[in-house]
Amino acid sequence: MWNKLFFNKQNVEYESDRAILINMPNQSIYKGWKFWHPAKLVREEGGNGYFYSLSFTDNWEFRLFKSYKQGQNPQKTVSPDEIIEAFKRSDESIRPQAKESSDSYLNVTEPKPINRDVEVDESLKR
Repeated sequence: MWNKLFFNKQNVEYESDRAILINMPNQSIYKGWKFWHPAKLVREEGGNGYFYSLSFTDNWEFRLFKSYKQGQNPQKTVSPDEIIEAFKRSDESIRPQAKESSDSYLNVTEPKPINRDVEVDESLKR
């Protein structure tokens, strides 16, 4: 099953053609960690381009890492449930605003059929 998380564009550190580098929220236990995610699964969700969504499946593995200049590069693999929990606070503050921008007020109704004989004016025929 697919999951969707909302986050702010400020969490995006780098964008390439194929992947996006996303920083973990500062309010989570993974502050300072980041991960790459396929660009096809990250979408703009309104809010004048500041709200993004992140899609992933239930069996997705997120590989988090920290960047250090001295050759150390700590890494860890976390589950989707841990990512959902980490993004929960930022998701709650963004979701209502993103939802409002995607609401539609268009009401589509079927037109009533017209049951009349059609007469074509002779001057319009070739």
